[in-house]
Amino acid sequence: MNRRRFLGTLAGTLAAPLALEGCSRHPALVEEGFMVFNMPMTLRFANEPADKITAAVNAAAGIVEPLYRRIHPWKPSDLTHFNAELAAHGAATATPEILDLIEISRTLFDATDGAFDPTIGALIAAWGFHDSHVTTPHPLPSEAFLDAWLANRPTMRDVTVTGQEVHTTNRRVQFDFNGCAEGYAAHLVMRRIEQLGIKNCLFDTGGDLFMIGQAGDKPWHLAIENPIGRGVLCSIDLSGHTQPNGHQSLNSSGNYEHRFIYQGEAYSHIINPHTARPVRRVAGSTIWGHHYPICDGATKGAMLLEPEQVARMAQRLNLSGVLYMQDNGALWLDEGMRAQIQPLSQTVDWNATHLIPRDAS
Repeated sequence: MNRRRFLGTLAGTLAAPLALEGCSRHPALVEEGFMVFNMPMTLRFANEPADKITAAVNAAAGIVEPLYRRIHPWKPSDLTHFNAELAAHGAATATPEILDLIEISRTLFDATDGAFDPTIGALIAAWGFHDSHVTTPHPLPSEAFLDAWLANRPTMRDVTVTGQEVHTTNRRVQFDFNGCAEGYAAHLVMRRIEQLGIKNCLFDTGGDLFMIGQAGDKPWHLAIENPIGRGVLCSIDLSGHTQPNGHQSLNSSGNYEHRFIYQGEAYSHIINPHTARPVRRVAGSTIWGHHYPICDGATKGAMLLEPEQVARMAQRLNLSGVLYMQDNGALWLDEGMRAQIQPLSQTVDWNATHLIPRDAS
C-alpha cells in the first residue's frame, strides 16, 4: 500500500507528518499508533477515557493489517485467488470485502467517466508497480504491448455482480483496489471505533486523514503540503460535527513518492486507463468530503481529469472540496475548498490560483 505524506495535522506531536504546533494547544489530545508493513498509522483522541482508547487502537490494528493481506493485489490473498478465477473461468465468488470494493469502485468509475478503473491490475503490474521495490529503475512496457492492451482493455463495464458471484466478459479483468483501499480500511476502523463509544478521533494512515468529532472544543486543524516545493501549502479546520454522518476526511494522491525513474524520466503509479500510460501534468491532489473510500478514490480521478471533468466528478460524488496542483505549479481549487482553507505558503501566488468551474451539465 502506498503511504502518502501530502497531509498532516497542525496540532500534534513530532510524530505527525507536519508538526507545527505542540499538544499544549489541545491538552486533552492523546496519540497512539501501530505499524502495518513497517508503515506507521496514528490515531488521535480528544477527551476520551483511557480504556476506550486502548480498545480502539487494538481494534484498528486488528482490522487494517488483516484487511490489507486479504486484498493484496499481487501477494497471495483473497484478491489474487479471485483474480485467478476470473482469468480462468470468467466468473468467481467474491468475499464481502471484495464485493464492497467493487461497488465503491463502480461509483467512482461512473463519476470519473472511466478514469478510475480498478480492473487494470495487469496493466499496473506491467508498469512494475506490483513490486515491493517499485522505486528501483526498471524497463518500461513496450509501445506494442501498451497499444495491444488498449485494443482490448478491460473496464468495469465488463463486470456484473449477482449476489456473491462476479462475472466478466473480458478475462483481462484483474482487480487492484489500492486506489481506494485506505479509505475502505478507514471506514471499517472508524465504524468499529464508534461502536466502542469513541466520539472524537482522527485516524492518520500515513498522510490520509479520517475523522469523527473534533479536537476538544476546536475542529481538527490540518495541513496540506505543497506537492512540488514541499512545506505547508495551506491549512484547513474540519469537524465531524458539521456532517450528518459525523464523518470528515482529507485525502491526497501525488506523483512525488510512489514512482520510479528510468533513463532520467519519472513514471507515476497512477495509470490512465484511457492511454495505458502514467498520469502527466498533475503533481498532486487533495479531496475533502465525508465518504472515506469515495474521497480516497476521487484523489486519483482529480489527477486524471480536465478541470471541467473534475467539477462533474465532484458534483456526482457530493464532494465538499477539491484542490490539485499541476506540475508547473499552477494551483486549482473549487469554491468549496477555496472558502475553507487558510493559505500559508509564501511561494504560491494565491491571487493567481485557478477556479475549478462548476459543472454546467
